[in-house]
Amino acid sequence: MSALARGARKSQRRFGGALQPYVLMNVYFRPGRGDLAHLERVSVDRSFHEILRSLGAIGAAGAALAVIRERVPDHEPEPAVFDTAVRLLTALNEGVPAEEALLCLQIRVLALLGFAPTLDRCVHCGKTPAQGRSASFDGVRGGIVCRACGGGRLVLSADALRRWAVVQATSEFPEEPWPDREREEIHDALAELDTSHATVSVRERTAAASGRWGRRIS
Repeated sequence: MSALARGARKSQRRFGGALQPYVLMNVYFRPGRGDLAHLERVSVDRSFHEILRSLGAIGAAGAALAVIRERVPDHEPEPAVFDTAVRLLTALNEGVPAEEALLCLQIRVLALLGFAPTLDRCVHCGKTPAQGRSASFDGVRGGIVCRACGGGRLVLSADALRRWAVVQATSEFPEEPWPDREREEIHDALAELDTSHATVSVRERTAAASGRWGRRIS
């Protein structure tokens, strides 16, 4: 939702320093005309201020919130997505690898909203790939596609497929960077899904905030 904070610069009592990036807030508001609410007062629940010490963390956090804005309809409560976002900000605040954390959030948001790609069988014929083998991926068709059904533009290695499955099944964020190949394969597959299904791509929304897309955040 969107809201207007009238007099935010003048009123320390009502807003204080709460209206800052990456702050978990308790917000009191009243409905306004149209879709824009009016903030009455705000209090800080938790601040993730360490994020602001790292350009990589800032970019990942901004991109993650853009993912949520794009995927979740306005005024639709999604408690599980909210909890995942808070866990991401907590992890970034504690210094986990920024790009890996962002990829984890993208994977989990897709799963929570029912848009997880099919990675255990061909989306067209249902054939299961051989264990330990790579698979072709097609974001338009929403998952892996066997050669008999035309394959896909991208390839996910067996390690990337396993990584994706583990991330999707857990709520933790990685403490160490992933191997470059796995990270890039998952990044490219998520980007293709985003391009195929999002109204406005997360890439477009966050290019300025993250300062990169297609290169590793440092």
